[in-house]
Amino acid sequence: MNKSKRITAAVIFWVLTAAAMFMIFRFSCDDGDESAEISENLLSVIVAYIGKFISHNVLRKIAHFCEFAALGFFAVGAFRYTLKSSRFYYPLILCVCYAVSDEIHQYFVPGRACRIFDVFIDSCGSLCGIGLFCLTILIILKILQKKVAKNR
Repeated sequence: MNKSKRITAAVIFWVLTAAAMFMIFRFSCDDGDESAEISENLLSVIVAYIGKFISHNVLRKIAHFCEFAALGFFAVGAFRYTLKSSRFYYPLILCVCYAVSDEIHQYFVPGRACRIFDVFIDSCGSLCGIGLFCLTILIILKILQKKVAKNR
């Protein structure tokens, strides 16, 4: 990848990383009642379409996992194209630190709590997003290698 494409990719992934962090921060700003209302509304839509198969609490944990999976996916792209490195622990450290700061932030929001278990769920989500990015890159590289080999 040439330098200008790499810089463009880095900027895009850093913007997406910042957007994911902002989204997580914004959701954490909702007090306990607002947060519960959003989850309950989403749960009622899920129940209306596919039936009740998860609880309100499980839905909230899935949301934690998914938002941090997105953060992990974007962060690993940002680090990959900025540092030209595929070390997964840089974005993981960023995501885990952000998960800790998110839980500390929630401690000060009325009706919310700081839970170590949520940091674990967030970290697992981040690791999953990082893994998904790495798997995507491997698949793309395999496809490109087959194309090159076919054209020889």
